[in-house]
Amino acid sequence: MPIALPVVLVGLGVVYYFVNPLCKNFPIQCPWRLLTHTSCPACGFQRALHALLQGDFLAALSYNYFFIISIPFALLAVLAEWYNYRHKLDPVRRFIHHRYTLWTYIAVFCVWWVARNVLGV
Repeated sequence: MPIALPVVLVGLGVVYYFVNPLCKNFPIQCPWRLLTHTSCPACGFQRALHALLQGDFLAALSYNYFFIISIPFALLAVLAEWYNYRHKLDPVRRFIHHRYTLWTYIAVFCVWWVARNVLGV
């Protein structure tokens, strides 16, 4: 079972490397945007991931700022949990699971959601 997560992530990475989400036939679209015609915090994530995998960091940043700045946090969380190195990554796990870290992340997430719809970023 522990090998399933990396296999799925690599498979998705390969798909997003070769398939451009900007094409009109791309099957996965944001349900929030389809229903409300506003952007959710994750809107642009697929385009940003594709651009990042293609090596175009500035384009990825322009599609979704929050996704790009969330990558280090997400990688630390996955490494701390998946590898379960209690002795080597214990300070990282404590940081990731600390209530102030989580509440700060949630607050930034909500501010990003409002800012991207009100300010158009």
